[in-house]
Amino acid sequence: METERTPQELREGVRSGILAAVQRDVELRGSRTARLLVAAGALGVFSAISVTLLLSEHPFAHHASWHPVVFSAVWSGLLIVSLALVFLEVRTPALPLARSARVGLLGLGVAGLCGWVCPDPHFLHWWFATGAGARLSATANAAFSVLCFGLITAILFGLVASVAALGGERRGAMRPLLPALALLLLLAPGIALQSVGTSLAVFSGWLLGTAAGAYTGVAAGIRLRRWFAAT
Repeated sequence: METERTPQELREGVRSGILAAVQRDVELRGSRTARLLVAAGALGVFSAISVTLLLSEHPFAHHASWHPVVFSAVWSGLLIVSLALVFLEVRTPALPLARSARVGLLGLGVAGLCGWVCPDPHFLHWWFATGAGARLSATANAAFSVLCFGLITAILFGLVASVAALGGERRGAMRPLLPALALLLLLAPGIALQSVGTSLAVFSGWLLGTAAGAYTGVAAGIRLRRWFAAT
């Protein structure tokens, strides 16, 4: 029995359909890559400017000569890794690394803008001179006062960054731990730089307050995004 052959028209139709699908996928991937490149570039510029603002006005008279170099190198490394995560959209089913890095980068940018408008480039000096900072230092101690400072500021950074970074997301709900950790890691070099000349208790209190504030702010921002999506 002669084997029945596939009609020429059907084969050409299947071939054309496959080629069209491949071409469309390439076009979509190219467009998506371009959007990711623009977004990562904008985030990179924003974050780099924020780091420059945080470093440029900081008084370095009491620092060793290698401090600016080391802190800048650490910050640069963290920025490169974060931007790579954002651009490559690195994620696993349990770890949304790209979205978390985006929150951290935006939070660092917000911190840089707040540092730029701060009357004193040494933020702890400004905080201790305020009424709230002075009262907390007098009633408790400097470490507790700085813990409250880190808590308040990091809540602001985490809230703004998570609302802005997660806007328009249609994927599953974020857990706050990973983006809060990304924000903390990007803020930590600045906290260490500003803590030079103080005690270990002050540095630890500031870092602990920032960690708690980052988690609280990011969690509040995620809840706020859910509320916006539901209304």
